[in-house]
Amino acid sequence: MSKLNKPIGKVRYPDKTSINLLMRDNSVRDPKFQIILFVIFAVVLALFVKFLVVDKLAEAYDAEKAYTQMQTQIDQLRASNEKYDQVREEYSHYGNGYLNDEEKIEQNRMAMMRVIQRNVISKSEIQSVEISGNVATLTIDNIRLKTVSDIVASLEDDDIVSFVTVSTAGTNTDSNALVTATVIINFVPKGGEQ
Repeated sequence: MSKLNKPIGKVRYPDKTSINLLMRDNSVRDPKFQIILFVIFAVVLALFVKFLVVDKLAEAYDAEKAYTQMQTQIDQLRASNEKYDQVREEYSHYGNGYLNDEEKIEQNRMAMMRVIQRNVISKSEIQSVEISGNVATLTIDNIRLKTVSDIVASLEDDDIVSFVTVSTAGTNTDSNALVTATVIINFVPKGGEQ
């Protein structure tokens, strides 16, 4: 007989008749390890809540509070600006908001006085100063003609002075004699030349 023609005999099957459904749980670990894991989880959760929830809510609250304060200030400013036209009209004479065309071209009075102080007061005693428009009229008493000439030259060198005229009155023909001089300083109008 060949190996292929082997007689078929009795076949044996496994003879286990019960199933054991109880399995050994390998995932159960030491309770100390589970407690440590829980504490680490609680710390991570607390940090997450603190930095990514509570702090962000506090920032949002602060930003909302700052916005509310700024909006209140803006509302107060708007309310105070409602009277702007009335206040502007009341105080217009302090500024140049309501100057007419002639007044707008007048040189600044403080600039005119600085020119007079720089060029005249340091060299003589002024008896009177009269300013009208862009013209300053000075009366200088007891001054020599040479000093008057020096004052006129220094005034004409100043940028805001257009030209200077002088008239003198004296009783002596001597060039060193003291005279009374009237110096008329014509200042350059604002925004143009004369």
